[in-house]
Amino acid sequence: MKINDGSISSRRPVRSFLRHIRRQKLGGLIFFLGALIGFGFNGLAVTADLNGASFWGDFQDGANFDRQLPIQADLVKIQCPILLAPGEEGTITATLRNPDQITAEIPVKVVVSKDDFQNYRGLTDRLPVAPLEKQDFRWQITEQDIIERNFILTRIFLMYDDTPARTESCGIFVMHLFGLKGAALVVLTVVTSLSFLSVGSVLLYRANPSPSYGVTSPPIEVGLVGLAAILGIGMIANLLGWWIFAGIVLVLAVLLSLALIPSMLN
Repeated sequence: MKINDGSISSRRPVRSFLRHIRRQKLGGLIFFLGALIGFGFNGLAVTADLNGASFWGDFQDGANFDRQLPIQADLVKIQCPILLAPGEEGTITATLRNPDQITAEIPVKVVVSKDDFQNYRGLTDRLPVAPLEKQDFRWQITEQDIIERNFILTRIFLMYDDTPARTESCGIFVMHLFGLKGAALVVLTVVTSLSFLSVGSVLLYRANPSPSYGVTSPPIEVGLVGLAAILGIGMIANLLGWWIFAGIVLVLAVLLSLALIPSMLN
């Protein structure tokens, strides 16, 4: 019995085309989910810190703040949870450094949100810092500090007499998801987003046929890989507490997404 080689060979391009379409759709869906999670995480983190930057507690402290005043220590950084679950307590850590050869005793004032953006609870202390050493100052935040249903805002001041001379702030977003704690939510969100973006990018790249000779315009996959990289950089920046840089990266990601939409619809 003679086998029709032509009919068999004609089916191969069809099967290849169907695999290409399935891979493209699957890769697009996975990439979209990863990008959605990445945008959500970066957006929530930046929004919380942006609200924290606008929170000063006592209006008079904001009006009197003077960075030119001399103090005995530098405010190196502030570390805050990015996410917290409802009912979960968190710890804020501010790091001070004494650049001098003598022990410094630094007056510290902390304000934490309460009820709304105008009210706050405060605490004051004096923190000794050894010569040329760093010292951490910690305080707790609780469910009682939530305002606008989802935000906890806080700020620390290093004081010169009664005048704020150095300050840092941060914001925390409170959300409920699968009953997870804040740290687990951050890990789950970042790992899921990066994994989906990576897998989706690979599938889309493999689904894309080789460009024809002489074609110079980059395929849409190049833009999507760039978007994945930008979202990843934004997540890393938020994890490091670089919220201003993370905000700039988020804007770039939005602009790139808008630029890619017409190509994706074609």
